[in-house]
Amino acid sequence: MSRNVQAGNETSRAPSAPSLLRILQPRLLVVAIVVVVFAALAAAYSKTQTATYRSSARVFLSTDSGTLGANSVDATRFVQTQAQFAQSSAAVAEIAKELKLPELDVAARLSTSPSDEGYFFVIKGTGPSQQAADALVKSAEDAYSKLLTTYGPNSQANISAMIKLRDGLVAEQAAAGQGAGIAGSVDNTVRNTQIANLNTQIATARTASALASASIKLAEPPVAEGQSGPNLFRNTLVAAIVGLLGSIAAIWIMYQRRPTILDPHNPSDTLGVPLIAVLEPGRTTASAAETLVSAMSAVMSPTSKVIAFTPASRGDLTADLVASVAAAWSDDQGVVLILDTSPSSEVRGVLEGLPRATSGELPRWAHEPTCLARSSGTGRGHILYNRVSPARAARPGGLAPILADRAPVVDLVILVTSALAELPMTAASAIQADAVVVITSTETSLKELEQVPRDWPALAERVVGVVHDGRTGIRRAVAAAPERRSSVDTITSNSPVGDSAAVSKRGGGVDSEATDRYARPGKR
Repeated sequence: MSRNVQAGNETSRAPSAPSLLRILQPRLLVVAIVVVVFAALAAAYSKTQTATYRSSARVFLSTDSGTLGANSVDATRFVQTQAQFAQSSAAVAEIAKELKLPELDVAARLSTSPSDEGYFFVIKGTGPSQQAADALVKSAEDAYSKLLTTYGPNSQANISAMIKLRDGLVAEQAAAGQGAGIAGSVDNTVRNTQIANLNTQIATARTASALASASIKLAEPPVAEGQSGPNLFRNTLVAAIVGLLGSIAAIWIMYQRRPTILDPHNPSDTLGVPLIAVLEPGRTTASAAETLVSAMSAVMSPTSKVIAFTPASRGDLTADLVASVAAAWSDDQGVVLILDTSPSSEVRGVLEGLPRATSGELPRWAHEPTCLARSSGTGRGHILYNRVSPARAARPGGLAPILADRAPVVDLVILVTSALAELPMTAASAIQADAVVVITSTETSLKELEQVPRDWPALAERVVGVVHDGRTGIRRAVAAAPERRSSVDTITSNSPVGDSAAVSKRGGGVDSEATDRYARPGKR
């Protein structure tokens, strides 16, 4: 079936937007690890924190005219001022002196707040124990009362001023005597009245100063409010939720930047070609190869002799799958030639584990050092392998001499190309095949596939189908893995293929040009 016929039957449609669950499903292990790490860190942090205890007490204030001093004073603002007064630097210094603590520690642990429900404010304190918190609040009440007697209307300074004024009036009364006439009598009466009032005020002020401030109606004893430190369960739960939401957001952002394949139909929709095979997780390589051979037979034209295996990204196509497909095809058809043009491949290493070829019906060049010949394992088929440099394969018609010499005498040529991520090198070598099969995996980037029909129409025309390999662990660290090297000599672009290649190679020195080659075992 030609690519044009497939294009008429296959409707190109854009890949559907994946749901959040589909994005998270293959990454649930990562989410679980992040949640566990966050929860563990929160639990460890909570264990290292010291518990804190709280205590509080209400201070009710008198707002009568005698306390406010003037009817124009706002009682609500008066309560707010007294609350700030109880937390002033003078109060903190007095508390620190009484409890023998640093003033910074006292200021950090003490707070006051005026009430919106009445004429009182609340003193709050914290401490490493309930006794320490209660002691701080009680000391704050005592310091507030002491400051009122020091700086308020009943302070010692006010009492001394009233005593001085009274003594002055008494001395003035004594110097005036009984006076003369009505004017002197009136003055004596006024002074006596002033002296009597001052004596009353002095006595009241001394009493209030001794008992405490007249502004305080009631100062409650401290009330314990319990422990308020780190809550292990709450902190662990919050950290786990933060880790869950954070990991989900990070995975979503990373997927939007590099969308990968979540549905096997995504690559076929992107390229506009059929999905010919899905290699499910858990499938063995032999079973996957049988499925792939059947799928290739269904989409390839009977006249096709050269089929290119093109991975979408490095690591999508494994060496054992290539060898297994070649072995399965050769068991049914006869001889399969693998031309390996990928920059880094382990196909040769896999094939070297197969039995050596013993059939005399192989092409003449299969016994030459330019070719690795192996039996498929059952004795009915044979696999031939040539390593071709990517630079030679990427040249226009660079594979033509090899294909002209070897493709007619084999049943199938499997051309292993570079990944689509390495375009345009991939396109130059893949379009020399009769048909192209794209191999994808769950880690394949959709953006790398989208550029093929858009930027490389000639390559897209040769793609006959997509194979999605969903088996776990198929990707390899290709960039980190060094290329498997054997003892090989090189064949340059001027070197002929066939019998003359071996003759000319044995008769002359090795060309120093390292490109445009396919591997041959070293001479012994």
